[in-house]
Amino acid sequence: MLNVGVMVGSAVFLTASDVARALPHPLLQLAAWLVAALFSLAGALTIAELGAALPDAGGLYVYLRRAFGPFWGFLYGWSLFAVIQTAAIAAVAVAFASYCGHFVPLSPRSVQLLATVAIVGFTCLNILGVREGVVTQNIVTFAKIAVVLGLVVLAFGGRAGSWTNLIAHTVDRPVGLVAVAASLIGPLAAFDGWITISYMGGEVKRPERTLPFAAFASVAIVAALYLALNASYLVVLGSSRVADSPLVASDTARALIGPRGADLAAAMVVIATMGGIHGNILAGARVLYAMAAEGLFFRPAAHVHPRFQTPAVALAAQGVVSVAFVFTGRFDQLLTSFLFGSWLFYGLGGLAVFVLRRAPDLQRPYLVPGYPVVPALFVAFAVLLLVGTIAADPRDAAVGAGLLLTGVPAYLLFASAARRAVP
Repeated sequence: MLNVGVMVGSAVFLTASDVARALPHPLLQLAAWLVAALFSLAGALTIAELGAALPDAGGLYVYLRRAFGPFWGFLYGWSLFAVIQTAAIAAVAVAFASYCGHFVPLSPRSVQLLATVAIVGFTCLNILGVREGVVTQNIVTFAKIAVVLGLVVLAFGGRAGSWTNLIAHTVDRPVGLVAVAASLIGPLAAFDGWITISYMGGEVKRPERTLPFAAFASVAIVAALYLALNASYLVVLGSSRVADSPLVASDTARALIGPRGADLAAAMVVIATMGGIHGNILAGARVLYAMAAEGLFFRPAAHVHPRFQTPAVALAAQGVVSVAFVFTGRFDQLLTSFLFGSWLFYGLGGLAVFVLRRAPDLQRPYLVPGYPVVPALFVAFAVLLLVGTIAADPRDAAVGAGLLLTGVPAYLLFASAARRAVP
């Protein structure tokens, strides 16, 4: 539910039009979502081998530190704290508040304040206890799934569209590699979040079984939801209308139930973004906790609340930076700039599987199926996406590289402090 809640955010309600513009045939559009699902599954199963072998809080921070040394683990954790996780929380919180404005008119300042309330509220909830956070995540995610399935049932059971829309060839043009690559950007962004459960490896029962199962089950659930939802768009609107629609979920719901459809679509996004905010807050602070416990972050972040048994300081620090991003309004550009950095670390995670297979002292209760082909394909695909991202927008990639490099002096500072602390 944690993984599903983070993955099913606002992207699936907005990116179908990009896929439809890139690919001329409805079945090819659905195939793009299937390819993104298979790639995400390969990544999830690959990283799950590391999670089962190293079931500690921190996810990729722990795996990269063990495989390549403390600097690479720190650089990943620093990137999450400086931009990736905190800016993502801010972006999803602003999306949540903006869609709440569909029901209650909100000024730009009110949107920022409501986003702040959401971040602070979910942060406090997670400080109060792991069980409270997990129960909240489950409730929100189940509600999200129910609303999406409701739209799918209406689409397939109603008379607003036609099944022939799934095979209607609307545009006759060749499909090149550039079009295929462009069609995958949105779906891959919509699946991003499959790695989230690895952050909480130290708090999962029987991680050697639970982490691989959660990786497979969550991607499978989300893939089924995404394929059904995109098929619904196509059945109701047809490929050409999907391509022309900036708010495809809203237009689909309006075609099914009339003017009230916009309310349904806004409610779907509100519930989806609530799960995204909460899931990112719940998991992300575990990386800061793991870094602080190793002396590579501010020491108070390693503090576990004596009553609630949660990384309270790490959660609070993450919340403060996230709120700051809400009021700067710069998180969208920073997230774009750091997109290539995310794929860099994903690729390194795949390589870590090969490196740690040679560690004789490491128990591996779960082995990724199809080794070495599956992790190799995952790494190769991550490299292609990394190169494509840089080629498509070198300016933002350069900004992201500059932000990544801020981790170098930060690492030297924390590593020096850690050495001085050793008696």
